[in-house]
Amino acid sequence: MRKTSLFFLSFSLLTCALAQDIHFSQYNQSYLNLNPAATGQFDGDYRFNGNYRNQWSSISEPFLTYSVSMEAKGLIKKLPQLDMGIVLYQDEAGLGDLKTTNAMLSLAYSKKLNSDSTFLIRGGIQMGLLARSINFQQFSFDRQYQNGGFDSNLDNGEDFVRDGFSSFNFNAGIASEYRIEQRKSFTLGFSLFNLSQPNQSFQGSNIPLDLRSTFYLSSDYYLSEKMDLLPSILYSRQGKFKETVIGSNLRYRMSSSGFYKRNVYGGVWYRNADAIIVSTGMDYNQWQVGLSYDINISDLDVASNNRGGLEIAVTYIFKEFKPIIRRYKVCPKFL
Repeated sequence: MRKTSLFFLSFSLLTCALAQDIHFSQYNQSYLNLNPAATGQFDGDYRFNGNYRNQWSSISEPFLTYSVSMEAKGLIKKLPQLDMGIVLYQDEAGLGDLKTTNAMLSLAYSKKLNSDSTFLIRGGIQMGLLARSINFQQFSFDRQYQNGGFDSNLDNGEDFVRDGFSSFNFNAGIASEYRIEQRKSFTLGFSLFNLSQPNQSFQGSNIPLDLRSTFYLSSDYYLSEKMDLLPSILYSRQGKFKETVIGSNLRYRMSSSGFYKRNVYGGVWYRNADAIIVSTGMDYNQWQVGLSYDINISDLDVASNNRGGLEIAVTYIFKEFKPIIRRYKVCPKFL
């Protein structure tokens, strides 16, 4: 029991020293965590998005990640190209309830590069607070073992400087979208996270959070009247850690007319040297729901029994009805 607790304490403190950002297998449906420039990149007026990930529950305490975001397009009438949003996520890791919470304001500005608006470029920024905390009471220490037993009320003899802190954080990104026709488009994006490199140490020393860079390319490609191919690739790097994800969904259109949609999805993805990801989902009018599961194929598969992470993504897009007002000239009436 003591060895297990000390292991998790060491693991939690190592996680603090070599901290990584959150990641979602369904990164294409976690928009503001992918790129600040994705703010407002949708057909509608408001977008609400939620993500949930449960990872490694078969090994220890599960790693849980939650994220919610909300976006609005053109709130400032004099700046219709400026879109705004907010994103909040929380990550819980291990026995000691190591928590990372991030709350950001997201802004993006779009610019048309041709007359018919088929080629757009967007730049975005995010700013806010990154907070981390840990519960040292969840661990057990040598001094708490007396007379052959364990007593959690005994002093652990450790002098921890702090069990929580918060820091300013800043992200930026750029994205371009090229729409060949209604059902053929390409999106290219690049983003940088943790530009302010907030300190991650619980012990008072300076351990900055590494900069994370992310590059991605995705496409929505027409195959037939009922079928579309949705391939994408993502490459992300943070410190010495790298992640590459490549794969595709296949969309079957049961019916589609304006906001009346009935589509289903299915696909397979590969995360380099880590997992095979199977995904499914559907569109139902303004709703989009995605479900995925990571099948672990790394060296950890002996302990995980090939189990990885369950993930759910939900998106709702609201579009205001704008009546078309036609104005006609009044003809004079002659007698």
